[in-house]
Amino acid sequence: MLVMQAYPRTTSPNSIQLMNLKLETKYLGLENSRNRLLDELEGLDDEQLNTSVEEGKWSIVQHLAHVLLVDKSAMDYVLYKLEHAHDLPAASLSNAIKSLALKLALRSGKKYAAPPAVAAIPSHVSLTALRHEWDDNRFQLEDVLTDFPDELLDRCIFKHPHVGPLTISQTLTFLQDHFDHHLRAIRHIQHELLK
Repeated sequence: MLVMQAYPRTTSPNSIQLMNLKLETKYLGLENSRNRLLDELEGLDDEQLNTSVEEGKWSIVQHLAHVLLVDKSAMDYVLYKLEHAHDLPAASLSNAIKSLALKLALRSGKKYAAPPAVAAIPSHVSLTALRHEWDDNRFQLEDVLTDFPDELLDRCIFKHPHVGPLTISQTLTFLQDHFDHHLRAIRHIQHELLK
């Protein structure tokens, strides 16, 4: 079975490599939700996208810039760990419980302060530029997941600042839950803007 692509890639048929099915499903979920939202937001103008509806709160594109920054930080961490794969710790029940706790926290609707490393967001963001940068990051993620060694699937490859080490599958779950968490805030802003 050929890998379903979320966007066209330029590879020859002989060089196609299959992504682990579990990772592929999570990756395609990330891409589908991201592209669906970005396509929808194309209908708003630059002023609407950069308007904050509450004093001191982020605009729609500032939320997206933060989500992209988290995605990029996770990618950088995973790439670094892959270079040092010989000392990756095995995942434990504790990691699974913490991953679940993170999922529940992000789905709770509660607001959290972003860690300083991913909180520095520009006051004005271009949706087009952000989309191009995010596309590049996702191309890189697709390559990493396609080449991800099966023997590392149960190893901790990413360290979340609050819950600690996660496997690659748990990391993808976190990225989706984090996106969905900010999607709720974006929906609130859209509602307020379009009253």
